[in-house]
Amino acid sequence: MRRLWLIGALALLAGPAVTWSRFLQDHDIRRRSSPIDAAQPTYAAYWQFLDDARRDVPDGSSYTIQAGNADEETMIFMISAGLFGGVSPYPATYVWTAQAGGGREAKYALIFGHADCPTDATLVRRVRGGSVCIRGAR
Repeated sequence: MRRLWLIGALALLAGPAVTWSRFLQDHDIRRRSSPIDAAQPTYAAYWQFLDDARRDVPDGSSYTIQAGNADEETMIFMISAGLFGGVSPYPATYVWTAQAGGGREAKYALIFGHADCPTDATLVRRVRGGSVCIRGAR
């Protein structure tokens, strides 16, 4: 009789096990490194860059974004607004248009896509996807 109960219990558990294994094959439920990894991998790289760089830019300071082209600068700058509260933004490019001053007023320059700092800035730290540079710290 015990054997019959055991076989019945295993039969009842087999259905959900098959259902969950199919679900896990079809759905990627791993932990994400940014809120937009699955939907927009390019924007996820921007998010990770900004998240790493945020630790080096203190509240009350200012920053600008420099990237390879106006599209990247604009998108990174727009994403940065949510991560850099308490820090003054000085865009080099905004809405795909170069801005007066080019972000030179900012104390920190966040460089995406390469590690070269502007000539008037010193490297603070390399971060995932680029670097953080500070002006006036020589």
